[in-house]
Amino acid sequence: MEAYESLVTRVSPAVLEEPAPDPETERKIFAAALRAPDHKRLRPWRFISIRGDARAKLGEIFAAAYQSKLSNASPEAISRERKKPLRAPLILVVLAKLVDDANVPAIDQKYSAAAAAQNIILASEALGFGAVWKTGDAATDPLIREALGVGSNEEIVAYIYIGTVKARPNPPAPLDVSAFVTNWPG
Repeated sequence: MEAYESLVTRVSPAVLEEPAPDPETERKIFAAALRAPDHKRLRPWRFISIRGDARAKLGEIFAAAYQSKLSNASPEAISRERKKPLRAPLILVVLAKLVDDANVPAIDQKYSAAAAAQNIILASEALGFGAVWKTGDAATDPLIREALGVGSNEEIVAYIYIGTVKARPNPPAPLDVSAFVTNWPG
Protein backbone atom coordinates (compact mmCIF):
# COMPACT_ATOMS: atom_id res chain seq x y z
CA MET A 1 0.00 0.00 0.00
CA GLU A 2 1.33 3.41 -0.85
CA ALA A 3 2.44 5.34 2.24
CA TYR A 4 0.06 8.29 1.91
CA GLU A 5 -2.92 6.08 1.07
CA SER A 6 -2.16 3.97 4.13
CA LEU A 7 -2.05 7.06 6.34
CA VAL A 8 -5.41 8.45 5.22
CA THR A 9 -7.30 5.14 5.16
CA ARG A 10 -5.92 3.41 8.26
CA VAL A 11 -8.48 2.14 10.75
CA SER A 12 -8.26 -0.08 13.80
CA PRO A 13 -9.59 -3.51 12.84
CA ALA A 14 -12.09 -5.18 15.18
CA VAL A 15 -10.59 -8.68 14.92
CA LEU A 16 -6.92 -9.67 14.73
CA GLU A 17 -6.03 -13.32 14.20
CA GLU A 18 -3.04 -15.58 13.63
CA PRO A 19 -0.64 -15.38 12.10
CA ALA A 20 1.25 -12.69 13.93
CA PRO A 21 4.29 -11.14 12.30
CA ASP A 22 7.18 -13.61 12.28
CA PRO A 23 10.37 -12.61 14.14
CA GLU A 24 11.97 -11.03 11.04
CA THR A 25 8.85 -8.96 10.33
CA GLU A 26 8.68 -7.98 14.00
CA ARG A 27 12.31 -6.82 13.73
CA LYS A 28 11.32 -4.64 10.76
CA ILE A 29 8.44 -3.17 12.77
CA PHE A 30 10.84 -2.31 15.59
CA ALA A 31 13.28 -0.79 13.09
CA ALA A 32 10.51 1.60 12.03
CA ALA A 33 9.78 2.44 15.68
CA LEU A 34 13.42 3.37 16.21
CA ARG A 35 13.11 6.09 13.55
CA ALA A 36 10.70 8.15 15.68
CA PRO A 37 11.63 11.80 16.24
CA ASP A 38 14.07 11.89 19.13
CA HIS A 39 15.62 15.07 20.55
CA LYS A 40 19.35 14.65 21.17
CA ARG A 41 19.13 10.95 20.27
CA LEU A 42 18.25 9.98 23.82
CA ARG A 43 16.41 6.88 22.56
CA PRO A 44 13.74 7.32 25.23
CA TRP A 45 11.87 4.12 24.43
CA ARG A 46 11.79 0.46 25.31
CA PHE A 47 9.57 -2.29 23.94
CA ILE A 48 8.22 -5.55 25.34
CA SER A 49 7.05 -8.27 22.94
CA ILE A 50 4.31 -10.60 24.20
CA ARG A 51 3.08 -13.59 22.23
CA GLY A 52 1.94 -17.17 22.68
CA ASP A 53 1.22 -18.39 26.21
CA ALA A 54 2.64 -15.19 27.69
CA ARG A 55 -0.58 -13.45 26.59
CA ALA A 56 -2.66 -15.70 28.86
CA LYS A 57 -0.26 -15.01 31.75
CA LEU A 58 -0.68 -11.29 31.10
CA GLY A 59 -4.45 -11.84 31.12
CA GLU A 60 -4.20 -13.34 34.61
CA ILE A 61 -2.27 -10.25 35.72
CA PHE A 62 -4.88 -7.93 34.12
CA ALA A 63 -7.65 -9.84 35.95
CA ALA A 64 -5.82 -9.72 39.30
CA ALA A 65 -5.14 -5.99 38.93
CA TYR A 66 -8.78 -5.31 38.05
CA GLN A 67 -10.02 -7.37 40.99
CA SER A 68 -7.63 -5.62 43.39
CA LYS A 69 -9.10 -2.27 42.36
CA LEU A 70 -12.72 -3.42 42.44
CA SER A 71 -13.16 -6.02 45.14
CA ASN A 72 -16.84 -6.34 44.18
CA ALA A 73 -16.10 -6.84 40.47
CA SER A 74 -18.37 -9.32 38.76
CA PRO A 75 -16.95 -12.61 37.48
CA GLU A 76 -17.92 -11.49 33.96
CA ALA A 77 -15.91 -8.27 34.24
CA ILE A 78 -12.89 -10.14 35.61
CA SER A 79 -13.20 -12.64 32.76
CA ARG A 80 -13.23 -9.77 30.20
CA GLU A 81 -10.01 -8.41 31.70
CA ARG A 82 -8.45 -11.89 31.55
CA LYS A 83 -9.29 -12.19 27.84
CA LYS A 84 -7.98 -8.77 26.74
CA PRO A 85 -4.46 -9.94 25.86
CA LEU A 86 -5.95 -12.70 23.70
CA ARG A 87 -7.43 -10.15 21.27
CA ALA A 88 -4.39 -10.48 19.01
CA PRO A 89 -1.54 -12.94 18.55
CA LEU A 90 1.12 -10.30 19.30
CA ILE A 91 1.20 -7.43 21.77
CA LEU A 92 3.98 -4.87 21.69
CA VAL A 93 4.18 -2.76 24.82
CA VAL A 94 5.73 0.65 24.18
CA LEU A 95 7.40 2.35 27.12
CA ALA A 96 8.78 5.85 27.46
CA LYS A 97 12.16 5.36 29.11
CA LEU A 98 12.72 8.79 30.58
CA VAL A 99 16.25 10.14 30.69
CA ASP A 100 17.22 12.99 33.01
CA ASP A 101 18.31 15.68 30.56
CA ALA A 102 17.93 19.40 31.27
CA ASN A 103 17.57 20.15 27.55
CA VAL A 104 14.90 17.54 26.74
CA PRO A 105 11.85 17.67 29.01
CA ALA A 106 10.12 14.43 29.98
CA ILE A 107 7.06 15.39 27.92
CA ASP A 108 9.18 15.50 24.76
CA GLN A 109 10.51 12.03 25.56
CA LYS A 110 6.98 10.70 26.11
CA TYR A 111 5.90 12.15 22.78
CA SER A 112 8.88 10.48 21.14
CA ALA A 113 7.74 7.14 22.56
CA ALA A 114 4.22 7.87 21.29
CA ALA A 115 5.68 8.57 17.84
CA ALA A 116 7.50 5.21 18.05
CA ALA A 117 4.13 3.59 18.83
CA GLN A 118 2.57 5.26 15.79
CA ASN A 119 5.46 4.04 13.65
CA ILE A 120 4.77 0.51 14.90
CA ILE A 121 1.15 0.80 13.80
CA LEU A 122 2.05 2.21 10.39
CA ALA A 123 4.84 -0.33 9.80
CA SER A 124 2.49 -3.16 10.76
CA GLU A 125 -0.03 -1.91 8.23
CA ALA A 126 2.63 -1.50 5.54
CA LEU A 127 3.79 -5.08 6.16
CA GLY A 128 0.28 -6.49 5.75
CA PHE A 129 -0.95 -6.67 9.36
CA GLY A 130 -3.52 -4.83 11.39
CA ALA A 131 -2.70 -2.99 14.60
CA VAL A 132 -4.73 -1.45 17.40
CA TRP A 133 -3.43 0.93 20.09
CA LYS A 134 -4.79 0.36 23.62
CA THR A 135 -3.87 1.81 26.99
CA GLY A 136 -6.41 2.32 29.78
CA ASP A 137 -5.77 1.38 33.40
CA ALA A 138 -3.30 -1.32 32.32
CA ALA A 139 -0.84 1.47 31.50
CA THR A 140 -0.63 2.77 35.07
CA ASP A 141 -1.62 -0.10 37.35
CA PRO A 142 1.22 -0.85 39.83
CA LEU A 143 0.64 -4.63 39.78
CA ILE A 144 0.87 -4.74 35.97
CA ARG A 145 3.87 -2.42 35.89
CA GLU A 146 5.71 -4.64 38.37
CA ALA A 147 4.85 -7.85 36.51
CA LEU A 148 6.16 -6.37 33.24
CA GLY A 149 9.33 -5.07 34.87
CA VAL A 150 8.53 -1.42 34.19
CA GLY A 151 11.19 0.76 35.81
CA SER A 152 10.54 3.78 37.99
CA ASN A 153 11.80 6.00 35.15
CA GLU A 154 9.44 4.37 32.62
CA GLU A 155 5.84 4.89 31.57
CA ILE A 156 3.70 2.57 29.49
CA VAL A 157 2.61 4.57 26.45
CA ALA A 158 0.76 1.85 24.53
CA TYR A 159 -0.20 -1.75 24.23
CA ILE A 160 -0.25 -2.35 20.48
CA TYR A 161 -2.20 -5.42 19.45
CA ILE A 162 -1.00 -6.83 16.10
CA GLY A 163 -2.23 -9.65 13.91
CA THR A 164 -3.82 -10.64 10.64
CA VAL A 165 -6.98 -8.73 9.83
CA LYS A 166 -10.01 -10.98 9.47
CA ALA A 167 -12.16 -8.38 7.71
CA ARG A 168 -10.74 -4.96 6.94
CA PRO A 169 -13.24 -2.32 8.02
CA ASN A 170 -14.16 0.45 5.66
CA PRO A 171 -12.32 3.66 6.42
CA PRO A 172 -14.46 6.41 7.90
CA ALA A 173 -15.54 9.29 5.71
CA PRO A 174 -12.76 11.84 5.22
CA LEU A 175 -12.79 14.69 7.69
CA ASP A 176 -12.86 18.33 6.63
CA VAL A 177 -9.29 19.43 7.27
CA SER A 178 -10.33 23.07 7.63
CA ALA A 179 -12.36 22.18 10.73
CA PHE A 180 -9.09 21.36 12.54
CA VAL A 181 -6.71 24.00 11.20
CA THR A 182 -6.43 27.68 11.94
CA ASN A 183 -4.00 30.13 10.41
CA TRP A 184 -2.18 32.29 12.87
CA PRO A 185 -1.98 35.84 11.49
CA GLY A 186 1.34 36.61 13.17
